[in-house]
Amino acid sequence: MDLRQLRYFMVVAEERSVTRAASRLHLTQPPLSAQLARLEHELGVTLLVRHRRGVDLTEAGAHLLEHARRLLAGMDAATDSVRRLGEGRVGRLTCAFGSATVWSVLAPLLRRYHDERPDVVVDFVEDGPDGVVEHLRARRADVGVLHLPPPGVGATHGQDLDVAVVHREPLVAVLPTGLAERVGDRVDLANLADQTFLAPAVAVWGGLRPHLLNACRLSGFEPSVREVELVHTVVALVGAGLGVSVLPASVRQVAGADVLIRPLARHVPVAETAVLRRRADRPSPQVQHFLRLALATPEPDVLTPEHSRTR
Repeated sequence: MDLRQLRYFMVVAEERSVTRAASRLHLTQPPLSAQLARLEHELGVTLLVRHRRGVDLTEAGAHLLEHARRLLAGMDAATDSVRRLGEGRVGRLTCAFGSATVWSVLAPLLRRYHDERPDVVVDFVEDGPDGVVEHLRARRADVGVLHLPPPGVGATHGQDLDVAVVHREPLVAVLPTGLAERVGDRVDLANLADQTFLAPAVAVWGGLRPHLLNACRLSGFEPSVREVELVHTVVALVGAGLGVSVLPASVRQVAGADVLIRPLARHVPVAETAVLRRRADRPSPQVQHFLRLALATPEPDVLTPEHSRTR
């Protein structure tokens, strides 16, 4: 007895007619009748009573129909579940990320992922850049998202991880509104050398502090830096007139009315956000779809007119 015979039998039992069942199964009657006869022979019982109007179930046939429906429903559910898992439509994905990537990259990426894979459970691990890398290497996360330091500044992530840039955005000056007349439409950081520069904690925000230091050094000075824990705190303290900062342009999303965002006058490297994965592992279907969406963004990102380079 095989599943095909059970399916044939169930359709015949439901239709109460070999002719109608054959039409529903897209078969001719002879092979269908042969399969039914083989099933009865294997079980050693009569399942169907044939007459001019069709067929009726024997007591054994009715008993088999009850079990066949449960068995085939279970097989259909298992087949669908396995197929959905193999296609990455169910299951789990764990993403380790640096907090500063949420506004520009992670939130829109996860929104698309949830829209296309609503039944995949996404777990989050928020950490600093070193923590993101460690979670990946320890297999506590499937993918990582973090800001990279400027080219030539800071350590690389080693040969065991694939690193793909998925987003680029310019750096901007974050200033209290009281400095608006002093700085103009584009900010030369050299004119702010006497200011205190507020930087988010390197252990939490990783690549952002090196970007700030690099931008100031390219402008010819070593900044006086005060470290605070969070980007939101940086923005709030800038608004209170306690310092200035240099951050990715997506900081606009958390800047209030007392904070001025201005493009930089001098060219500095853009802030790059990357997706990381373990190179040696074959990515699961859930990871494959995440990477496909992350890498679908054209690179490099087109900078808005206000950040175009001054000739």
